[in-house]
Amino acid sequence: MPVITLTTDLGLDDYYLALVKAKILSQLPDAQIIDISHSINPFDIAEAAFVLKTILKEFPKDTIHIVAVGTQAVDDIRHIGIRYKDRYILTADTGLFSLIADQHADLIVELQMNIESDVLIFPARDLYAPAAVFLANGGTLEVIGRRTDKLVERISVKPTTGHDYIKGAVIYVDKYGNAISNIDNTLIKKIGKGREFHIGFVQKGYEMTEIKKRYSDVPLGDRLALMNSAGHLEIAINQGHAANLLGLHTGATVIMTF
Repeated sequence: MPVITLTTDLGLDDYYLALVKAKILSQLPDAQIIDISHSINPFDIAEAAFVLKTILKEFPKDTIHIVAVGTQAVDDIRHIGIRYKDRYILTADTGLFSLIADQHADLIVELQMNIESDVLIFPARDLYAPAAVFLANGGTLEVIGRRTDKLVERISVKPTTGHDYIKGAVIYVDKYGNAISNIDNTLIKKIGKGREFHIGFVQKGYEMTEIKKRYSDVPLGDRLALMNSAGHLEIAINQGHAANLLGLHTGATVIMTF
């Protein structure tokens, strides 16, 4: 049976997440539900896209990814189902797919399932959950939606580059305060060509000239740069909170000079 994952901005303090899971389990008691994150900043589509893009390929084919971030019931918002790289994404048409896609989707539909109420109040529970159950039971998107090619698009923030620099930005801060940038290993190799470098950011005097392999490569409390598991340049402090101590909030500049 396909896995169903949940990525939301619902948090863990309220009962909303439980309602979504209850809806799935009441219709599919054997469902395999995996929590990706429920701590996405409210309405932060870019953060949700980064998380989904990072984990998408790690799950088996036919996994169904529910992404309920900024999906509150609004009259003019559409809800969509996407078949992409042999996996499903159920979400609102808020531009999220344009931030993760590096190729065309196999199929996109506007979800048109019958729901129990005439008013769509809680899409994650009332629409995505039953759609996920239908797909997990072997159903297809064509049955529960109408084909569409038009989606909201967002422009992802990409690093700017020159002969001797890469100027990027922090795109995600995890619960440990590690600041993950949009500078990836491929870009560093392309621009750096093996040259020495400095990594700098808002706080002056904290530049770094090495990329470590693990947090423990520096003493407790020391800062470091490393390539994280997703292949992105990350600024961290060994058992410390780099985002707070170094001013590395989402959107903060990270620059590599070669």
